[in-house]
Amino acid sequence: MIGLSAILCPAQEIQFKSDDVKVNFLQVADHYARSGEFQNAVMQYYEYMYRFPDDSLEPNIMVRIAAVYQASGKLQLAEEYYHKAAENYAHTKFDLENRLRLAVFLYEKGDYDAAIQFALLQREMPFLLVEIYSWLMLHEIEVADSLVADLPADMYRAEFIPEYVNLRKNGVPLKWTRKMGAYLFSALLPGSGRILMEEYKDGIFTGVGFYGMVKLSEYTLQHQPAFYFYSITATLVYYGLNLYATHNTVQQYGDRVMDETIQKLIRIYPLSQQLRLDTPY
Repeated sequence: MIGLSAILCPAQEIQFKSDDVKVNFLQVADHYARSGEFQNAVMQYYEYMYRFPDDSLEPNIMVRIAAVYQASGKLQLAEEYYHKAAENYAHTKFDLENRLRLAVFLYEKGDYDAAIQFALLQREMPFLLVEIYSWLMLHEIEVADSLVADLPADMYRAEFIPEYVNLRKNGVPLKWTRKMGAYLFSALLPGSGRILMEEYKDGIFTGVGFYGMVKLSEYTLQHQPAFYFYSITATLVYYGLNLYATHNTVQQYGDRVMDETIQKLIRIYPLSQQLRLDTPY
């Protein structure tokens, strides 16, 4: 009887206790993948498909190869294999999972438009979550809100959704002192409130512009009194616009804080985790 070591490829050094040759092949390949020995992992997966053609696990092996390529940074090859898995094995039990993995891959590599376009072509509810996450990564919060609102109460739910709904309903409270401080500082020294709201460039320009308007008014008062009324009026209008700009800045700061909070929420609840897509190997 031929021993297991003779059956397996000569380069293979790792052995697992199993009477099933196929199981042993996958255990070795998965071990290589988890250990970061990506080249050995891919070779072992290829060897599996060569030795066991038309095996029922072939669609999943294709995804494992794609995941290894993704982990090793070979994104073009990874995308090619995710597409193969999704397109060539639509008739298998891995169909939905493979299509979801392709959508998540497009999302994770930052091609949010492609992830949205692919998700739009799918009929299953989980793909709506791919759309929501992708729109949020594109900072299109209103679009994501509309999609969340369309989610049926008895359909697919993830931990992210109730957290997101609660955040959007209650908002992100801004510190009262910071908000009122922005208005107060802008009233005392135009531009300083915008700086407090972290709009440093615009705040500095506003302050410099107001200083210039004041100096112009002083000049006209001393040397061109006939034009003083116009210069002081322009200065007051500029001062009023400074307060209006500060109000807009406070609103924009709130929007930025909201967006940053949503991004943190996404990091807490990764898309692949919400779709229950564990590492395939």
